[in-house]
Amino acid sequence: MSVEIPVVKLDEDATVFEETPTKTGRDELPRTPWLEPKQDEAHSRRGSSSNDAGTGGLRKRSGSRTSSGRRSRNSSSISPASMVFRNLLILEDDLRSQSRRLRVLRLQFTAFLSTLAGIAAFSFYLLYFSDEPAQGVYRFILQFSLLFIMITVVLFHLSGQYKRTIIIPRRFFMSTNKGIRPFNLKLVKVHSTIDEKFTDLVRFITRKIAYLNQWFLQKILMLGETNAVVQFWVGVAIRSQPRIGAVDVKLILNPRAFNAEIREGWEIYRDEFWAREGARRRKSNNST
Repeated sequence: MSVEIPVVKLDEDATVFEETPTKTGRDELPRTPWLEPKQDEAHSRRGSSSNDAGTGGLRKRSGSRTSSGRRSRNSSSISPASMVFRNLLILEDDLRSQSRRLRVLRLQFTAFLSTLAGIAAFSFYLLYFSDEPAQGVYRFILQFSLLFIMITVVLFHLSGQYKRTIIIPRRFFMSTNKGIRPFNLKLVKVHSTIDEKFTDLVRFITRKIAYLNQWFLQKILMLGETNAVVQFWVGVAIRSQPRIGAVDVKLILNPRAFNAEIREGWEIYRDEFWAREGARRRKSNNST
């Protein structure tokens, strides 16, 4: 039994289509419409933040401009002459404090050297010019004292202390005027009258007595600050305060560089300042 197999003939002109996706230069992704508003919000936020930063910068700049304007107005409110006089007042007060400190240092070491010189002269007199020359241990003590003083004076001179404590304070005005001469300034001494010196001495003694009485009443007798006697001595101490201002040294302007009006203005400015300062100190002492 024979089986016939059917034969299917295909035409040569037939074309076979393959279902393959078309490829472009880039694979396009589908757009998601719900993401687009978020991007817009991000752009809007960036824009708002940049605007805020811009306004903040403008505010800061405007604030700095206003503060600088206030400073310029405050600085311009002070006249140049007042600023110069204020600087001169500061310089004068600094030089005054240096002069007082060097004067006290010179007086202390002058008294020290004078004491050593007196002891040495007395020992030398007892050793070699006395009617009854010293004998034994007493003579040895005098010789040792004389030798000790001589060595001390030599070392004091070689170490430079003599120049620092005696020579430099003595030449203070000369060296200071040499330094401030290019600025047409000069530091001079203020010579007080006999009445002013006597008044200063009375104030000094009264002030020391008042301080001593306050210490005795408060520490020994245990009296309070509100006690009438304590308040009396406090008032005495306040009224006997030393003079302040140009009482020992002062700065003067060179007449060749400054006219009479400027020099007179400087004197008036200094006197008025120290008058106000004295009143302020008395008021603060009374309040305390």
